[in-house]
Amino acid sequence: MYYLSFLFHLYQPPTQLGFVIDKITEECYRPLTDLFTSSLAPRFTVNINYSLTELLLQRSHHDVINNLKSALNAGNLEFVDSGAYHPIFPLIPESEVIRQLKINFEGNRAALGDKYKPRGIFPPEMCYSSRIAKIVKKIGYEWIITDDLPFSYYGGKEPERHIAEAEGCGVFLRSNKWSNNISFHQWKGNEFIDKIEEEMSGSIGERDGYLIIAMDAETFGHHHKYYHEKFIHSLMHAIKNKTNIKLATISEIFEKFKMKKAFVPPSTWSASMQDLYSDDPYPLWQSKFNPIHHNQWQLTYHVLRAVIRSGDETSRLLMDKALYSCQNWWASLANFDPSQIYRGAYLLLDTLEAASAALKDGETLRLGRELYNNLVYSVFARINSNNNGNGNK
Repeated sequence: MYYLSFLFHLYQPPTQLGFVIDKITEECYRPLTDLFTSSLAPRFTVNINYSLTELLLQRSHHDVINNLKSALNAGNLEFVDSGAYHPIFPLIPESEVIRQLKINFEGNRAALGDKYKPRGIFPPEMCYSSRIAKIVKKIGYEWIITDDLPFSYYGGKEPERHIAEAEGCGVFLRSNKWSNNISFHQWKGNEFIDKIEEEMSGSIGERDGYLIIAMDAETFGHHHKYYHEKFIHSLMHAIKNKTNIKLATISEIFEKFKMKKAFVPPSTWSASMQDLYSDDPYPLWQSKFNPIHHNQWQLTYHVLRAVIRSGDETSRLLMDKALYSCQNWWASLANFDPSQIYRGAYLLLDTLEAASAALKDGETLRLGRELYNNLVYSVFARINSNNNGNGNK
């Protein structure tokens, strides 16, 4: 039997504008979660960061939450946990990783009910390290997921009949090839199933095996209009007629296949072969070639230290949100939006002001403002470089 598992990742940053949430809900979240409750026997794994759960409730999109809850209660979905506000786990202290997982679990359980019992972890942006696998295992989760491209770069054969193991934790490797193929091209679901059946037959024959596909849920309906119908609805119809391939949750695959110790390198689902060659495993969030990233993290760590010292609840709650990863993504060499960078920086400054007031420590605030100025200067340097590169002097 060939087991095919889809993981859908639903996320919006805590700073997202309300009308954007409404638009994506209408185009994607509502029709997608309607499919999750259909009679076509969907069997999917879902990650929704509490950041989005919170925004959907604030915007009164209760039907989307109710759809997810109904699909969970019907056994159509399993949920995985993640960082509540989408921080990059390998770049923050263990205490913050655990705190983000706790907030995510408690917030989503309150919204989705007692059947919300994740066994696995989707680290934001699939940013993985063995340290994170060790933390995940220590606090009681069974598995974590990352991308197979870095694994293959270091000479590993992507598992099809066993599960990689690191630090005693199962490490699933999503198919970079097929996940990106679906995301960046528009397949019909029935054609995709036929192709996967053909490929798996060629690689593993009549033996049992599995394939994991994971992507942003916003692919379906928001990035590609009506793709939820063209791909997911079509796929669920087509797979009903297959005798040797079936949909399964990732935890069901975890139960069916044995683990085998393996080296899984630090990386993310967004790293390229060139990034791996350059030993730059998290290029969109903390690239060693990017001065803006350096200044963002200098400010972030300074604010985090102040918050921890202060013990102040207001600044603590702000800090949870201020760790969100989008501000770094928009500062990457591949993507650049100063307004998004500043949105994150302003949240960090608000957090620092609250912590400094609680500490009655003006020097900590002054140093933080200097770090903020360094960040601003590096953003302006990029703008000037881009303008000069375009011939605009």
